[in-house]
Amino acid sequence: MKIRIALPLFLCIVMTVCSVTAAKAFPADLIGTGHENESRNELLRLDETAAALYEAAYTNNRQAGYKYVQQLDKLMNKSDIRQAGQAAGWKLMDESIASITYTLKNGKVTSDWLTAAARIHLTTDALLRPDHALWLQYEKVMLEDLERVNRSWNRQTDDGAIAARAAMNSFNQHLSRIEAAASMQRPTERIDELRDRMQYTNVLLEAGMKGQTKQDWTDNSISDLEFSVNRLFDNGQPQDEEPVVAPIGEAHPISWILLLGAIIMAVLTYTGWRKYKQQPYGVKPLS
Repeated sequence: MKIRIALPLFLCIVMTVCSVTAAKAFPADLIGTGHENESRNELLRLDETAAALYEAAYTNNRQAGYKYVQQLDKLMNKSDIRQAGQAAGWKLMDESIASITYTLKNGKVTSDWLTAAARIHLTTDALLRPDHALWLQYEKVMLEDLERVNRSWNRQTDDGAIAARAAMNSFNQHLSRIEAAASMQRPTERIDELRDRMQYTNVLLEAGMKGQTKQDWTDNSISDLEFSVNRLFDNGQPQDEEPVVAPIGEAHPISWILLLGAIIMAVLTYTGWRKYKQQPYGVKPLS
């Protein structure tokens, strides 16, 4: 009879010790979920404030805009917020905040801060919803820009280069709008490559307006630019590239399993002890 008490008691002690050991071995995993939820709430506040700023910019409500840009600046200085994304994206965010603040203080026109507000909103959305970010929808738009550039450049008229350069202006604006958001999620070299090829294409088209470039040079440059766009929006991670944001480790349930087992063993020990106290020799009373 005593074995029914001793064995569960022994297992209870062993499981309790193992549970404590596992908790010490994986402390970050046990608190990871709570910390992740807290960080997401901060990002949600950031995104809501950015949306309010964009609405204020769209309606040219300067008083509300100044209030929201101050709130954004305060939120962005929190360490938990800065752990998301990467440094290049936050640098562009800081520049956008500074641009809006300057515009509102100096009475610039609405478009000067509407574009910056849109850029900020796309960036906060990318931080909060990385897999379904709004900026990813610009891939089709930017490829259509390049299609118009290529079509204009290759048409058999004297103003082909002028029309192509005008079409490139739309591409330039779209890249400027998504650059900060892309910098939060993509390696810096991809964005640098795209920007460099965009500038080179602009130079060739401007030279073409003066008849100072070759057809194949510009054709190849537009083709390379299209390749860079596809590469920017490609979410695949080559083996030689590290992910922008390290994945959050999954919680280890070992300590909880051991703790649950310890509780069960404690209940069995107590039950066995009560039975032993009532019937110490296991003799049933006569009916």
